[in-house]
Amino acid sequence: MPEFAHKGWRLFFEDRGQGPPVLLLHGLFMDHSMLDPMVDALSGRYRVITPDLRGHGRSEHRTEERTLWDVMEDQVALLDTLGIERAVWGGASVAGPIALRAALRHPDRVVGLVLISTQAGPEHATRLPAYEAWADAVAKQGWTEDALLGSATTNFGRSTPEALRHRWMERWRAQPVDDVREIMRSLTRHESLLERLGDVHVPALVLYGDDDDIALQLDEVEQMVHALPKVFDFVRIAGAGHSPTLEQPEAAAAAVGGFLDSLSRSQGVKW
Repeated sequence: MPEFAHKGWRLFFEDRGQGPPVLLLHGLFMDHSMLDPMVDALSGRYRVITPDLRGHGRSEHRTEERTLWDVMEDQVALLDTLGIERAVWGGASVAGPIALRAALRHPDRVVGLVLISTQAGPEHATRLPAYEAWADAVAKQGWTEDALLGSATTNFGRSTPEALRHRWMERWRAQPVDDVREIMRSLTRHESLLERLGDVHVPALVLYGDDDDIALQLDEVEQMVHALPKVFDFVRIAGAGHSPTLEQPEAAAAAVGGFLDSLSRSQGVKW
């Protein structure tokens, strides 16, 4: 897997396929591989770039505060490194607001948005203290069984196969914990974008797993959908929790592929 550097961080990414470029970003404490089923489905006709965000996967870990704006600028630097001027930006969970930040600050770099299991407001008041308490416990005690089960329950729906849950629990168990607090605070302390969504002028596809009743509530997603000026489609995926690209990969990839094909027809294959 190749890497690049930005602001002193060593950051890894994968770059697969050929065609119009699509940048897909993973969720909190996940890594680029949560998007592999999407890449497998799309890379025959699109160039799909999937980085590991700061402190995730094979990218560098540091006990250093970072904001979602910082992480977004990492991705602009990645596109610059690859010589890509414009791309569709997609983000799962916390990466949805990262993609939205790109559309607000760098509208010339964003062709469209794929927003998966995400919302544009502040972190919900009932979840915020629980998430920060969980991160404090992991930083102090490591990836205990309770911490692993909590993460699996948040990220996956009730019908998710146990093998998938356990595969990710083992991945988390192998991750460092020194920077867990800093990673979590990038989510819990980010500001709302709801009042600014009227300035997002590119088409957006929104995906939501119908079993996602812990990490994200439907009304939060609907707020974002109603505030975005150009929603191409709002797709609710049955049998998926907070990670539909892993839980229902065929349905998620079909929705994203249809959106990209529509953009390609309207924008031209060079975006």
